[in-house]
Amino acid sequence: MDYTYLINYYNSIDKFNIAHPKIKNIKFIDSLNDTSRSKVIINDTEYIYSVLGRFDSSNNLWEWGWCFENIKNKIYDTRNFLNYGLDITNEDDKIIKNILINSKIKITENINLDFILSLSLVLLTSKKYLYIDKIIESKTITKYIILKKLD
Repeated sequence: MDYTYLINYYNSIDKFNIAHPKIKNIKFIDSLNDTSRSKVIINDTEYIYSVLGRFDSSNNLWEWGWCFENIKNKIYDTRNFLNYGLDITNEDDKIIKNILINSKIKITENINLDFILSLSLVLLTSKKYLYIDKIIESKTITKYIILKKLD
């Protein structure tokens, strides 16, 4: 097994934590207009973001953002994961296909969640996404967003 994806993901966490050692303020700028991108300002840095998904620790389920997020511009880039997964025909990539096309995935070990997040980062690196951040929605639900600096 190649752990390069995981190493890159862990490095991106470190880089994000160096850039934002303390998050003093966070402001989401969302629009219902499909032609504009969702933005978030963390401290004084502005990012475009997409919702990757959310993890519910009460039942250990990962749910992709494309299946629960109703605002289209919050999932512009991540909804393509489903189409990408459906197009996978190589038998060697069957596990990745199953991860991408199932709306909910049972997480049996923490490394499995890290694998999903690292795969997401790899798939969106070409679109200049650099970081993944967590948003605590409740005691058991954590939402994950992927960020790229605003050009």
